[in-house]
Amino acid sequence: MSYPYIDRKVADGFFRELIEQRLAYRVLNIYGKEGMGKSRFIEYLKERYLKESKKFIYIEINFEDRLLHKPQKAILHLAKELEKKYDFNFLSLWKAYALLWKKRYDNSPIMYAADLPYYSEIKKLFKIDKEGNASVDIAKGLLGESLFNELEALKLLDSQAIEDRLYKFFAADLRELIKNSKYSDCIFIFENVELLKEHSNKTPCAKDAWIRDLITNIGKDALFILTSKEALNWQNCNSAWKSVIKSIKLDKFGEKDALRYLSQAGIKSQELKDAILISSGAEPFWLSLAALSFNKDYKLPTTKKDIFKTFLETIDSKTLKLLKIFSHARFFTKDMIKAASKHFDLGIDKHIINKLFNYPFIKELSKEKYSIDNILKQELLRVESEDEAIEHKVFLFTYYENILQSLDQELIKNTPELIDVALEEAWYHLQLINSEPLIHFEWLDYYIDRFYMYAAWELFVDRYNKLLPKLKNSKDKVYLSKLASLYNNLAGLYESLGEAKLAKEYYSKVIKLNRPKLLSA
Repeated sequence: MSYPYIDRKVADGFFRELIEQRLAYRVLNIYGKEGMGKSRFIEYLKERYLKESKKFIYIEINFEDRLLHKPQKAILHLAKELEKKYDFNFLSLWKAYALLWKKRYDNSPIMYAADLPYYSEIKKLFKIDKEGNASVDIAKGLLGESLFNELEALKLLDSQAIEDRLYKFFAADLRELIKNSKYSDCIFIFENVELLKEHSNKTPCAKDAWIRDLITNIGKDALFILTSKEALNWQNCNSAWKSVIKSIKLDKFGEKDALRYLSQAGIKSQELKDAILISSGAEPFWLSLAALSFNKDYKLPTTKKDIFKTFLETIDSKTLKLLKIFSHARFFTKDMIKAASKHFDLGIDKHIINKLFNYPFIKELSKEKYSIDNILKQELLRVESEDEAIEHKVFLFTYYENILQSLDQELIKNTPELIDVALEEAWYHLQLINSEPLIHFEWLDYYIDRFYMYAAWELFVDRYNKLLPKLKNSKDKVYLSKLASLYNNLAGLYESLGEAKLAKEYYSKVIKLNRPKLLSA
């Protein structure tokens, strides 16, 4: 069946107004609680205005992909995707990244430098002298004097300071590319911005500061569309944002729109439509689930639970099993479906997979990454038995653990991002099945030994810092001994990242913790 779309006329009007406006910063915040159709509205905008347009450049990030929460990864991802889609070249960004790469990795003990992400983009920017030393070639004539001077200034900064400035070079390149291309406008779509709060930051305003900086540096040359559960409160960070952001709340449908949706979805009975209207609360998610479910014999629903129960009766056991498994995952892939089919002996075929991806509650986050709507996840977890839940969590942890165990030099060389993905998700599922901090520490220790020489340092820094308070706040002697090891690991990681001050700080903590032992000896 086809899933109808009901116009969001006010939000659509805001979008068209901002497309025509080119004299100021342009930020459109689409917000509303789960199930109100934010993702569906974004799909509508892309289909109607962007996909076939020769006028607009557009690029999107869904922050359900946790690997894009760090500004550096997000900026480089945006650059690569724009280069691939529009044949652009972010020259000054890659030169800035080359300086960061040299500062962070050039004099470090990595064995597999050529396997690092984006190495192919930056190796041609290095000059190699007779002794084999690499320096970054910054050609003044290619970039203009101001950009040349800014890049030269980066050489005096530490690696973190360079990383914090990458967005400036991305913005400068983009402005120049738009000016010299056939495209007249650029649209950035950032979905689920509220999820950025999951990443550790010193202040509430720090979590999405890089997005504000990006907007400020690009200026009128781009429109930013950001979705969130609550309205963005950037005015609390800087009052000037209050006049910049246009916000529109997506809420439940009115009665006429809800009934029109059900009619267009193929439901003919007025009695059934009225019952669905009342039981769904006219919320788009529940209307779509009802439209999907009430297409055969039925009992009139009176609550949302009735709609969900009817939905369960319409799907086969294999599809239901997959949905239950992946309700514990933050995303899933086709490879994970194959692994689940084999592990649980489901015998999944192409027909079932195609049917699964045709459901309106399955969203594509990025290439080959999919997720289930959060409301449906919550309902599926509610009806799952305790034994099923444990079984599904263990399967997902084991899936990523197997990937980590299989990674060797050749596999990482071809797909260096596999460490990022597998470590991030295995760590997440480990915490779901075991809450003991010492287990988490030992697990990290095992994998840092395996992957240290692959320069997977930042991945471990993030996780050690999340684990730090749990060990630090305990009075248990075992915890304290592990705390010294954690400080030592962090010191070594920061040293490898070129962060000499932080490395020294953590080595000092190790000495301080071990001093009582030395004195007693």
